[in-house]
Amino acid sequence: MTFETYFRGTRAKLLADLRDLLGRKRERLAARRPWGSDVLRRLGEFSRRGKLIRGGLVCLGYEMTGRRLSGAAVRAGTALELMQSALLIHDDIMDLDAFRRGAPALHRQYAEMGGREAVGDADHFGVSMGICAGEIAIFLAFEALAGLPGPCRRTVEAQKLFAAEFGLVGLGQMRDIQTGASPRLIEAREALDLYRFKTARYSFALPLAMGWILGGGAPSVRPKLERLGEHLGLIFQIKDDELGLFGDEAVLGKPVGSDIRQGKKTLLYLRLVEKAGEKERRTLAGLFGRPDLTAGDVEVVRRLARRHAVVDDIRAIMRRYGRRAGTAIRTLPVAAPFREVLETLLEFSLERRS
Repeated sequence: MTFETYFRGTRAKLLADLRDLLGRKRERLAARRPWGSDVLRRLGEFSRRGKLIRGGLVCLGYEMTGRRLSGAAVRAGTALELMQSALLIHDDIMDLDAFRRGAPALHRQYAEMGGREAVGDADHFGVSMGICAGEIAIFLAFEALAGLPGPCRRTVEAQKLFAAEFGLVGLGQMRDIQTGASPRLIEAREALDLYRFKTARYSFALPLAMGWILGGGAPSVRPKLERLGEHLGLIFQIKDDELGLFGDEAVLGKPVGSDIRQGKKTLLYLRLVEKAGEKERRTLAGLFGRPDLTAGDVEVVRRLARRHAVVDDIRAIMRRYGRRAGTAIRTLPVAAPFREVLETLLEFSLERRS
């Protein structure tokens, strides 16, 4: 069974559960005019446009214990997807990104509304409303987790892991902002550590572990799942670096060059600075961190990256983590069809275009 087949099934279940969850909240929040129904509609649309991989991994972790997929696992996956939506909404504000998932970012939707209604500062209105919408998504996620059916010991353990991991995500985001704002370069190992806690753990290690916990899986296997999740998550984030410079905007659903505009110290950037000549470094220093970056500026960085073959370098790093992930998958004590799902997910992560 491929990951595409498996995730197609979990996606349908997650979407149905998301509709149910938001529908139940709408009954209560509709009276909180004018924003109750509005924000639930926007959060639903935003979440549905995602890949729902994290929610699917919760379901996979649960089924790997040998149990049939339960409503508790699906609802935990929905909670994780709502939290992912919140992080992306806030991320777009911090990164000044205007598009996400093929549509205007949520704060830009509210800014456009503010412009139509002639508020004093439409952009500030949009940012403020976007922050509020992200906060609502966070609390909806925790409310969804608080009502999980199942043995109390398992649900509490999953809830505690969820909260603890997202605390680390916040610290990872702070580190990302700091390194982007500072002219100081960081070591590659520091960048990988940032990736690990900002993205990799919550995107892959956390959902697999949560599903495993909820399904009553053997505690001795959980560290293996989390290490596998870290490997997969690092591959995913490093691939994001590549797509952020060389991806197709129509496929990505957002503009390329955001990492350059924010001056982010990605592995790709660190490798490029390391291999560039002195004059090229001055050119890069003048481009990274520029909020008014143009398409021509992005092309300059692309040409330098091609000249120095830095994509080959970061793909070599991805393949290294791919080998580690492959070994971890082969040694997992789970049924063969689930190992096939993970193996095809690994292949997709290495080669994806969006």
